[in-house]
Amino acid sequence: MEKTKQSIYLILIFATIADIILLFYVSFYPTSLTFKNQIHSFDMLLCVILWIEFFYSYSKSDNKRQYLKENSLSILGMLPINFVFLRALRLVKLLQLIKLLVLARDHEKNLSNFLKNTYLDKIILVLIIFTFILALSIQFADPNLSNPRTAFWYIIVTITSTGYGDIVPSTLSGQVIGVFAMIGGILIFATFTAVISSLYVSKISSRNHDDLNSKIEDLTCEIEKLNKKIDDLEKE
Repeated sequence: MEKTKQSIYLILIFATIADIILLFYVSFYPTSLTFKNQIHSFDMLLCVILWIEFFYSYSKSDNKRQYLKENSLSILGMLPINFVFLRALRLVKLLQLIKLLVLARDHEKNLSNFLKNTYLDKIILVLIIFTFILALSIQFADPNLSNPRTAFWYIIVTITSTGYGDIVPSTLSGQVIGVFAMIGGILIFATFTAVISSLYVSKISSRNHDDLNSKIEDLTCEIEKLNKKIDDLEKE
């Protein structure tokens, strides 16, 4: 049963990745109407399958209210609506599927604990939502960035502090959004670095603590042996 679940999640992950790539391709690049209709049909079919998986997982969950709360954004990401932001939320569903695959594999508990301890999935989720909100906002705020592809390129370059300078906002509102992108990018990536660093530091501390406990146990055993020898000598 577990092997079957793993296979299903793996297929859904690859199908979702292909769907995201194809949807963004037809959104930002000129293609024929026939090709667009084929991609949208594939997207509709995938959404139906994702909803089936969602209701199945919902029926198996112990706390249904908590399940709905944790998957509210992925619900929006499963809607087959021709809107860039909702399509971007398909990435949230992709993260959830990857997490489910990890949890379904017993021998991958270390990776599951890694996600739980570092909140890596939540950090990536915040980064995705932050990027798309700013990209959509700057399209309406700045005429230089009215093209979706150009807007996303500018926001990604700004968030990552790359700053090629090939595209710049021409309005005050566009520059303000750019400032938010800079500050937000610094905070998100700094948080990611801090969380990963703290995890490794805690691992090193835990290892040192285990080594110290082991040495204390060895010393305790030696002391017990010495005490026994002393008792034997006293009896003689």
